[in-house]
Order: sequence, then C-alpha cells, then structure tokens
Amino acid sequence: MASKRRSGVAPYVALVLVLVIFVPGVREVLADLLTPLLDLLRDLNPFRG
Repeated sequence: MASKRRSGVAPYVALVLVLVIFVPGVREVLADLLTPLLDLLRDLNPFRG
C-alpha cells in the first residue's frame, strides 16, 4: 500500500530562514520590503508613548 506523504510548511520556513540568515542579498531585499510595513505598524501602535 502506498503511504501518503504529509509534508507541511516547516521545510519551506526553514529554507527561507536559512536564506535570510546566510545570503546577504536576500536579507537586504527582505529588509527593503518589510521596512515600510514595520513603519506603518509602528505608527498604528495604540500603546506608543
């Protein structure tokens, strides 16, 4: 009987983390993409002093 493969998202998340940690180009692109989002979240934070 053939067994079903149950692969989740974990291998893909691990691959992305490895790329972000060890490849400077990917890290810079990801930082450029996330900076505006993080600034927006910081501006919308109700607990900001």
